[in-house]
Order: sequence, then C-alpha cells, then structure tokens
Amino acid sequence: MLTTLKIKTAKQKDRAYKLADSGGLYLLVQPNGSKLWRYKFRINGVEGKHALGSFPEIGLAEARNLHAEARKTVALGISPVHARRDEKIVQAQKQLERVKGAFATVLADWNAATAAGLQPSTVKQRNREIDNDLLPKLKDRPIGGITRLELTALLKGVEQRAPEVARNLRNHLWGVFEYAIDSGLIENNPVPPVRVMKKRNQNNHPALSEKGIGDFLRTLDASSRIKEETRIAMLLVLLTACRKAEVIEGRWDEVDLKNAQWEIPTDRMKAKRAHWIPLPPQAVALLTRLRALVPANREHLFPNRVDPRRPMANRSLNALMERLGFSGEGTPHGMRAAFSTYFNRVGGNVDVIEHCLAHVPANAVRAAYNRHAYKDERRAMLREWANYLDRLRQERASSEDESKVPVEKTKEASKLAGMAKAGHD
Repeated sequence: MLTTLKIKTAKQKDRAYKLADSGGLYLLVQPNGSKLWRYKFRINGVEGKHALGSFPEIGLAEARNLHAEARKTVALGISPVHARRDEKIVQAQKQLERVKGAFATVLADWNAATAAGLQPSTVKQRNREIDNDLLPKLKDRPIGGITRLELTALLKGVEQRAPEVARNLRNHLWGVFEYAIDSGLIENNPVPPVRVMKKRNQNNHPALSEKGIGDFLRTLDASSRIKEETRIAMLLVLLTACRKAEVIEGRWDEVDLKNAQWEIPTDRMKAKRAHWIPLPPQAVALLTRLRALVPANREHLFPNRVDPRRPMANRSLNALMERLGFSGEGTPHGMRAAFSTYFNRVGGNVDVIEHCLAHVPANAVRAAYNRHAYKDERRAMLREWANYLDRLRQERASSEDESKVPVEKTKEASKLAGMAKAGHD
C-alpha cells in the first residue's frame, strides 16, 4: 500500500505510470509531474474509472475516504461517475432555484415570453388580476414549494367574490408553472384541474329587441369612430345569422360573391358540419365593399390589426357594442336569437330557421329521414330578414331616445343601403 512519503518521492517519467494502493485505488503519475487519484472499478463486467482529485490537494487519507464512499456506490451497482454527475445536476438545480426560483421571478419571465402575442388590453387585465390576487400571497415563495392544496384554497377564495377572475387566475397559474417546468425549475405542475372550479352559469346571451336593433343599426351607421371593416363584420353577423366566430374568422376562399353564397367548412363549425349560407344582396354589397378594403394577399375577411395572418380579435364586436352604448342590452351572439324570435313570431318554417342557424336537429329520427336542404327557402328567409333589418334601420327613433340615438345616416351607410336596394330590386 502507498505511504505519503512514497507518493512525495515519486518522480515523473517519460510515460505515465501507476502506483497502486488497494481495492482499485491508485495514483497516476503524469510525465509533467502531476499526481492524480484514480479508482478503477467494474460493474456487470464493464470497467470504469473514477477521478478522485489530485495530490497534494487530496492527501492519502482523504483519497482513501473518497475511495471507500465510491466503493459503496459500486456495491449498489451504481457508477460513482454517474452519481457525481447526478449530484452536480442536483446542486445546479438548487442554485437555479436560489437565483431564479421565486414565484415573482418566474412570473415576470413568463409574462415577458407570452405578452407579445396578446392585445394590450388583455395583458393589462391579466396583470391586474395577478397583482391583486397572486403576488400578495406568492411573490417571494420558492416556485418548487407551492402546493396544489394551497393553490386550490387561493382560487376558491377568489371564486367566492369573482368566479370568472378565479378561472382566469387558474389559467395564468397553469401557464406560469408550465413555464417553470420548461425552465428546469420543477418537474410537476401543482395547479389544480378545472373540475375544482364551479361551472359557469349558462345564461342566454342578451338579445336586442326589434326597436333596439333599429336603434343599434342607426347608431352603427352614424358613428365615425368605428373602423369600416369592424362595422361590416357586425352587419354580416346580423345579416347571416351566423355565430360571431364564424364571421370574423371567415376566409375569402369560402365566399362566392358571383353566386351569392358562403360555405363554412366543417372544421370551423361548432357542430362540425359544413354550413351553407345564401347571401342576401345587402351582404353581397358589404362583402364587395370589404374586398376593396382588404389587401388581396390576405386570406381572412377580417385580418387582425397586429398580426394579419390571424383573424380579427374575438372580442372586437362585443367591444363595439359596448362603445356604442349597448352593453348589457345585447351581444353579437344574441343577434341569432333575434333572428329566431322574429321568424317564429311570423310563422316561419321551423326546419328552415334551424338550418339557417346551423343547429343540429334535436329529433335524430326526423333528421335521418328529412334530408331536404331547404336551400331555396333559406335564401328567401335570409333575404326577408335583410329587408326587415333595412326597415328597422329606416324607422325613426322614439322621442325619448332621439337625443341619444343619431337618426341621420352617414354618406357611406346611405351608399351601402342604395347598393343593397339595387341588388334586391
């Protein structure tokens, strides 16, 4: 076995050579004079070498202690080389958590990484919710020490006063913790599943009355603050009885202006069935006007202002109604209810109404036998609806609303009305 004196007096040679100790421990003397501790071991017949440091930084006694610990690892069938690597990973992980592991730090990084693709108003709302309900409780907490139990309690507390905010916070938290996983800070996401949240109240979308639709159309026509593309989108929702998303996510290759029709493919429909829409002359006039406004290389009818490769923001039409003073009185989706209400009141064919609304037939047996598409009837019904909307638009507002609702049309609205009239005369 080696002694300290033997190690100190060992001289370098032209080639490296070994001085053996015991149990696979040896000192490797290099031609440059450096002396390195090595441990040669075998696991399942495969030889390995483990570096234990250099002499004199690691003395004989310490080298033997390190060798003894490494032998215990080998006895368990674990390579000490791999064990050291794993230990370095653990230590690096701990250091990363110390430097970047606070919830507020991870949150800031996630916010910076995701905010660029969002509307400024969305980012502002998100930050307000986070500042009010998450940071006060989690700001300085290590991200890896936050548990599902406490996140559930936090969300439940918010849910008692603001259910929608609680749902938003859960989504924010999910994103933050997924970002932490991708950053190597944690391995599992502690955010509770959606099922712990109360279900939304499925209230019907408020719909404008007949008088309200007339008031809304006149206000829309008279407003100079509305972007023309947004105005056209709103009018098409009314004229086609389509869902808001079906209109604002529309593509030019779906529209056939020559034959006055629009076919929305299966993948864009709620019921996953293609929807054919006969376009009344008023809708054709609007789409013709829109074609002149939208650059020819855009695939969407209503390109997003920030990223033209995407469609108009989902909430644009709701915001339009709010800006015009109709918040709470109606929604874009509620226009479909107005369409259904009118034709059920005047005795319209229920099957034709449901086809226009792209509803899945409630009676499966009847649907299996009645395969008539009602195309002629649907075209007539949407033409009648468009003409009815024109009549509502042209009626003067009642005396109590005259100070609130502008009655005069803008020049552009008059032009569109004229184009529509020429088309269906």
